[in-house]
Amino acid sequence: MLRPSFLLLLFATGGVAGCATQREQRISSAEARERPTDEPCEPQGKPPAPSAVWSCGYWHWDAVRYVWVDGSWRVPP
Repeated sequence: MLRPSFLLLLFATGGVAGCATQREQRISSAEARERPTDEPCEPQGKPPAPSAVWSCGYWHWDAVRYVWVDGSWRVPP
């Protein structure tokens, strides 16, 4: 039979180990709480049409953090 003090120690270390295994939420490079500097604006890939224009990416505030929105090709009307 296990002693109560051993069970308490076993329970306490199991609880600590459980906390240590939880992943910490980290902000990725595409997210930030302060507005980062803009990325270089260079067209990516080939335009889908001869009249297409590259629209640069930008940082968008989503009420919690800044999130990077990728640039894209746009065809004017």
